[in-house]
Amino acid sequence: MSSRQRYTLNHEIYREYYTYRSDSAMRYVYDNLEIARQEQDLFFHDRATIALSMLLSTTGLYLESIENLGKIDRSTLDEALLPEYYFISEWTYNTAAEYSNDSLYAPRYNYTKGLYRDSIFALLAEGTYEYNYYQSKVYMAEGRIEEALELFLKTYQQLPVDTRLYAMVTYNISTIYKRFGNLELCEKFLILASISDQVCPLKENLAMQELSLYLFQYKPHDLERAYRYIQCSMEDARFYNNRLRIVQISEKLPIIVKAFQLSNEKKQARLTLSLIIISLLSLLTILSVIYVYRQMGVVKKSRRQLSLLNEQLNFLNNSLQEANHTREEYVGLFMDLCSSYIEKLDRYREMVKRKITTGQVEDLYKMTSSRRAIEVEFDEFLHNFDSAFLSLYPGFVEEFNKLLLEDHRVSVKKGEFLNTELRIFALIRLGISDSSKIAAFLRYSPQTIYNYRTRVKNGAKEDRSTFEQDIIEIGAVGTSPQRC
Repeated sequence: MSSRQRYTLNHEIYREYYTYRSDSAMRYVYDNLEIARQEQDLFFHDRATIALSMLLSTTGLYLESIENLGKIDRSTLDEALLPEYYFISEWTYNTAAEYSNDSLYAPRYNYTKGLYRDSIFALLAEGTYEYNYYQSKVYMAEGRIEEALELFLKTYQQLPVDTRLYAMVTYNISTIYKRFGNLELCEKFLILASISDQVCPLKENLAMQELSLYLFQYKPHDLERAYRYIQCSMEDARFYNNRLRIVQISEKLPIIVKAFQLSNEKKQARLTLSLIIISLLSLLTILSVIYVYRQMGVVKKSRRQLSLLNEQLNFLNNSLQEANHTREEYVGLFMDLCSSYIEKLDRYREMVKRKITTGQVEDLYKMTSSRRAIEVEFDEFLHNFDSAFLSLYPGFVEEFNKLLLEDHRVSVKKGEFLNTELRIFALIRLGISDSSKIAAFLRYSPQTIYNYRTRVKNGAKEDRSTFEQDIIEIGAVGTSPQRC
């Protein structure tokens, strides 16, 4: 196709990507800037420059975005690009104000943002959704909150859920209701905004992290959901490469995680107390059975019941001992790994300090540019993982192969503990079943992990649909003894 056709297609692809993944959108914007340079087309150049500023500001590069917007000559800018130019400018200064969040720079950014918002408002046709949205923002800036809420609600009822403007409107409605102290409606519209972000789909989102914080503050019994939502928000922010959202979430994540952990500890304490009570009740039951056995003289029946109860009690005691032993091994392995990596980090810090002190900056740059050290550390990490896993489940490879047909069984090379297939199912045995998480752990793509899992399951000796559940049961406490 011609350069102009490719430019148009690139811009359409950018429009699909710009709220979903910044790196992908950036690739097509840079291609269009090159086409504009080759064609010496001012319209092409200005539109691609505006798109680049959108991505720069959304990913947290605000000064670069402002500098990039300065390359556009407002006097020669095509009128068709004016609304987008003002919108991107307003967006850039708005996110810059969010990021700075201080008393010195944020007011300056907010002032400039207001000027561009007024420029956008002047260009919009009265009665459109966008006009109503910016009219409401103007009302809010002027302190006319009730009028802003009324217009936001009117606009929200007319918008489809799978649009970005729907999420923006519902999020603003939520903030107004929170300001009025109406927490029920605040939560409702936060949920609607979060749903819209997922439906679009939109990775550059704010509603879900605010919903997580809302649950943490006002619904402490929903801490698990708050934790899940904040984790999802962090994954979205990293996926998009949005520095502002990552910083915002990083401020909220520790307090939610800490509260979630405390909640789990309380549940564990209650579980321990329940177990003690059950044990005492079990003991009383045994004493009662013995008493009845002696009084009633039903020797045979009572002996059978007592035997059964003793077997159950022994099973529980053995299971508890096995669980305690496994927990102690987990803790020991975790402490060893933490200690090892802290020591390595300290040595690396001393080496960096030494080289900077002696002026060996070039050597330091070469060392940090090479990925060899990371690869060595990763190989050592895999070796430690294999060793630790097999110390906990020494019969895993043998039991794993028993579940496969003979010609599909997995063997490891000399000097190795586990190979890729075995590591994937070792992680599944440890409770990590999400292919994306396994891929991140082993540094493969999710599709590669999916292919490995499918290929191994195709060689299952029995029902392949229950294969992974069979893997999880390998070495389960109380099913097959692993250690003496």
